[in-house]
Amino acid sequence: MNLYEYQGREILNLFSIQVPYGMLATSPEEAVNVAKMIFKKTKKKSLVIKAQIHAGGRGKAGGIQIAKNLNEVYEKSKKILGKYLITPQTSKEGKLVKKILLSEDVYFSELSLPAEYYLSILLNREIEKNIILYSKEGGINIEDFSKKNPDKIYTETIDPILGLQLFQIRKIGFNLGMHNNSSLKNFCIFLSSLYKAYISHDALLLEINPLIKTYDNKIIPVDIKIILDNNALFRHKKYNSMHDRNDMNTIEKEAYEAKLNFLKLEGNVGCMVNGAGLAMATMDMIKSCGGIPANFLDIGGSADTERVEKAFRLILKDKSVKTILINIFGGIVRCDTVAEGIINYCSKIKQDIEIPVVVRLQGTNEEIAKQLIKKSSLPIYSTDSLREAAEKIQEILLHLR
Repeated sequence: MNLYEYQGREILNLFSIQVPYGMLATSPEEAVNVAKMIFKKTKKKSLVIKAQIHAGGRGKAGGIQIAKNLNEVYEKSKKILGKYLITPQTSKEGKLVKKILLSEDVYFSELSLPAEYYLSILLNREIEKNIILYSKEGGINIEDFSKKNPDKIYTETIDPILGLQLFQIRKIGFNLGMHNNSSLKNFCIFLSSLYKAYISHDALLLEINPLIKTYDNKIIPVDIKIILDNNALFRHKKYNSMHDRNDMNTIEKEAYEAKLNFLKLEGNVGCMVNGAGLAMATMDMIKSCGGIPANFLDIGGSADTERVEKAFRLILKDKSVKTILINIFGGIVRCDTVAEGIINYCSKIKQDIEIPVVVRLQGTNEEIAKQLIKKSSLPIYSTDSLREAAEKIQEILLHLR
């Protein structure tokens, strides 16, 4: 679950981490009123207007603007709000900007420009541990910099039992060039609080770029990106209200509302499976047959006929799907429930399925399921084993070529 930048700031505030003062606006007129309050409170001559979308690269795309007076606030807000912002992390259509964050300009100083750093905390699945990535070079060009200078990107691995240790925090601060006592002390307090925020909110990623050190050694996260683990939302029910489902594409939104584990992929073979492990094995099998999975779709252990219908409809919506493989190991989910869901959907739309469907059903009520499919007269190929299903998929793909 992606959070907007302003939501990430709210989380850091809970851990007494200083973030730039800012407020939201949804119209140019509201932006002007918010700007008046920010100018009055901060006593600064400029502020930053930041588009709130679930994507990075906003600065290069024009989604971050500096305004030095109320007229500029109005004009620049008008150019950002209601527009589609296209960045390297969005689709070709871009993301619609519905709200903006007006924030104090922490770079404004008559003494000196602040130092910029990059810092992120994330889960490394290969080693099953959290790691901290950091670099002296922060800012909008961090991606290009990391490719050209991988040796300048540092990594610190965190023991899951011991947690982040003080000597590790001091090491990171020292590598970032914070050698005086004041800056190192402030950094230690900051990073310790940041890691607590990451752990306590079950985050998968907490990225700050840039993180700045001001002339008076304050450590301030300027741009914050947080991704929470959807599987842990039962521990953080308030974040369900934060989840902007309108930011999802249509299929993802339908899958979420139907409680289906669905991920769109760029392939030609649609999949419906029960169980994440079986889904992964099925996708590997499809690759070995010369196909490419079009989706990851796990209907789960508590799926009923209605949920199966919705899952089947989601697959058929994808025009790139040339064939469908349904691989069910009947346990909690009965095989006949899956068969009834598919047949019911086809009867509701009152038309034949135009693409071939291969079904492998094994387990509870598999014979009943096979009889239901046989009586339906639908173009569904029923198989008894995964090998037989694989051979049928391979045959269909060769025929389509």
